Amino acid sequence: MKKAFYGFFLALVAVVFTACSGFTKEPVMATVNGDVYYLQRIALPDNAKLTVTLADVSLADAPMEVISSQSYMTEGQQVPLPFSLSYSPSEIKPGHTYTVSARIEFDGQLLFISDTANPVINDPAKTQNISIQVVSAAR
Repeated sequence: MKKAFYGFFLALVAVVFTACSGFTKEPVMATVNGDVYYLQRIALPDNAKLTVTLADVSLADAPMEVISSQSYMTEGQQVPLPFSLSYSPSEIKPGHTYTVSARIEFDGQLLFISDTANPVINDPAKTQNISIQVVSAAR
Protein backbone atom coordinates (compact mmCIF):
# COMPACT_ATOMS: atom_id res chain seq x y z
CA MET A 1 0.00 0.00 0.00
CA LYS A 2 2.83 2.38 0.88
CA LYS A 3 4.50 1.68 -2.46
CA ALA A 4 1.31 2.51 -4.33
CA PHE A 5 0.93 5.73 -2.36
CA TYR A 6 4.54 6.80 -3.00
CA GLY A 7 4.20 5.92 -6.68
CA PHE A 8 1.02 7.97 -6.95
CA PHE A 9 2.64 10.86 -5.05
CA LEU A 10 5.73 10.87 -7.30
CA ALA A 11 3.56 10.77 -10.41
CA LEU A 12 1.50 13.69 -9.09
CA VAL A 13 4.64 15.74 -8.35
CA ALA A 14 6.02 15.00 -11.83
CA VAL A 15 2.75 16.16 -13.43
CA VAL A 16 2.73 19.38 -11.38
CA PHE A 17 6.35 20.24 -12.27
CA THR A 18 5.76 19.45 -15.93
CA ALA A 19 2.63 21.61 -16.03
CA CYS A 20 4.32 24.52 -14.28
CA SER A 21 7.31 24.50 -16.60
CA GLY A 22 5.06 25.75 -19.44
CA PHE A 23 4.40 29.03 -17.66
CA THR A 24 6.65 31.86 -18.74
CA LYS A 25 6.91 35.30 -17.29
CA GLU A 26 5.85 38.27 -19.36
CA PRO A 27 9.01 39.90 -20.69
CA VAL A 28 9.92 42.96 -18.68
CA MET A 29 10.42 45.92 -20.99
CA ALA A 30 12.61 48.91 -20.29
CA THR A 31 12.39 52.31 -21.97
CA VAL A 32 14.59 55.08 -23.25
CA ASN A 33 12.72 58.37 -23.51
CA GLY A 34 13.33 62.00 -24.19
CA ASP A 35 12.88 64.52 -26.97
CA VAL A 36 14.34 65.50 -30.32
CA TYR A 37 15.04 69.13 -31.21
CA TYR A 38 16.89 71.35 -33.68
CA LEU A 39 18.15 74.91 -33.41
CA GLN A 40 16.96 76.31 -36.75
CA ARG A 41 13.99 78.62 -36.48
CA ILE A 42 11.86 76.90 -39.12
CA ALA A 43 8.63 74.95 -38.80
CA LEU A 44 8.31 71.29 -39.68
CA PRO A 45 5.78 70.30 -42.35
CA ASP A 46 2.55 68.95 -40.86
CA ASN A 47 3.18 65.36 -41.92
CA ALA A 48 6.90 65.00 -41.21
CA LYS A 49 8.06 61.65 -39.81
CA LEU A 50 10.37 61.31 -36.80
CA THR A 51 12.28 58.02 -36.48
CA VAL A 52 14.26 57.25 -33.32
CA THR A 53 16.54 54.20 -33.13
CA LEU A 54 18.29 52.43 -30.26
CA ALA A 55 21.30 50.47 -31.50
CA ASP A 56 24.32 48.50 -30.32
CA VAL A 57 27.35 50.27 -31.83
CA SER A 58 30.05 48.26 -30.07
CA LEU A 59 31.70 46.77 -33.13
CA ALA A 60 33.76 49.28 -35.10
CA ASP A 61 33.94 47.32 -38.35
CA ALA A 62 30.34 46.14 -38.43
CA PRO A 63 26.97 47.77 -39.00
CA MET A 64 25.04 48.80 -35.92
CA GLU A 65 22.62 46.24 -34.49
CA VAL A 66 19.19 47.83 -34.10
CA ILE A 67 17.62 46.97 -30.73
CA SER A 68 14.50 49.12 -31.10
CA SER A 69 13.14 51.68 -33.53
CA GLN A 70 10.00 53.79 -33.45
CA SER A 71 8.53 56.17 -36.02
CA TYR A 72 6.09 58.98 -35.27
CA MET A 73 4.13 61.28 -37.56
CA THR A 74 4.51 64.81 -36.22
CA GLU A 75 0.95 65.82 -37.20
CA GLY A 76 1.81 69.51 -37.02
CA GLN A 77 3.67 69.28 -33.72
CA GLN A 78 6.90 71.26 -33.56
CA VAL A 79 10.16 70.66 -31.71
CA PRO A 80 10.89 69.45 -29.15
CA LEU A 81 9.32 66.16 -30.27
CA PRO A 82 8.91 63.57 -27.50
CA PHE A 83 9.78 59.91 -28.01
CA SER A 84 9.77 56.66 -26.06
CA LEU A 85 11.57 53.48 -27.12
CA SER A 86 10.81 50.16 -25.46
CA TYR A 87 13.41 47.41 -25.47
CA SER A 88 13.98 44.07 -23.82
CA PRO A 89 16.77 44.16 -21.21
CA SER A 90 17.66 40.61 -22.26
CA GLU A 91 18.98 42.07 -25.55
CA ILE A 92 21.49 44.24 -23.69
CA LYS A 93 24.98 42.76 -23.47
CA PRO A 94 27.35 43.79 -20.67
CA GLY A 95 30.26 45.88 -21.89
CA HIS A 96 28.58 46.91 -25.15
CA THR A 97 27.89 50.50 -26.19
CA TYR A 98 24.35 51.64 -27.01
CA THR A 99 23.30 54.88 -28.65
CA VAL A 100 20.09 56.57 -29.70
CA SER A 101 19.86 58.36 -33.05
CA ALA A 102 17.07 60.36 -34.68
CA ARG A 103 16.03 61.51 -38.13
CA ILE A 104 13.18 63.64 -39.46
CA GLU A 105 11.89 63.04 -42.99
CA PHE A 106 9.23 64.58 -45.19
CA ASP A 107 7.86 62.78 -48.26
CA GLY A 108 10.81 60.39 -48.17
CA GLN A 109 13.42 63.15 -48.08
CA LEU A 110 15.73 63.54 -45.11
CA LEU A 111 15.33 66.95 -43.42
CA PHE A 112 17.24 66.51 -40.15
CA ILE A 113 19.53 63.86 -38.67
CA SER A 114 21.51 63.43 -35.46
CA ASP A 115 25.23 63.69 -36.11
CA THR A 116 26.62 63.01 -32.64
CA ALA A 117 26.62 59.91 -30.47
CA ASN A 118 23.95 59.86 -27.77
CA PRO A 119 25.05 57.06 -25.41
CA VAL A 120 22.34 55.44 -23.30
CA ILE A 121 21.73 52.41 -21.05
CA ASN A 122 25.32 52.08 -19.73
CA ASP A 123 24.73 55.31 -17.81
CA PRO A 124 21.20 55.20 -16.33
CA ALA A 125 21.24 58.99 -15.89
CA LYS A 126 21.48 59.32 -19.68
CA THR A 127 18.66 56.89 -20.44
CA GLN A 128 15.63 58.88 -19.30
CA ASN A 129 14.67 62.39 -20.37
CA ILE A 130 17.49 62.71 -22.88
CA SER A 131 17.58 65.39 -25.56
CA ILE A 132 18.80 64.55 -29.04
CA GLN A 133 19.84 67.42 -31.29
CA VAL A 134 19.36 66.90 -35.01
CA VAL A 135 20.98 69.04 -37.71
CA SER A 136 19.81 70.01 -41.16
CA ALA A 137 20.54 67.47 -43.88
CA ALA A 138 20.45 70.18 -46.57
CA ARG A 139 23.83 70.95 -48.06
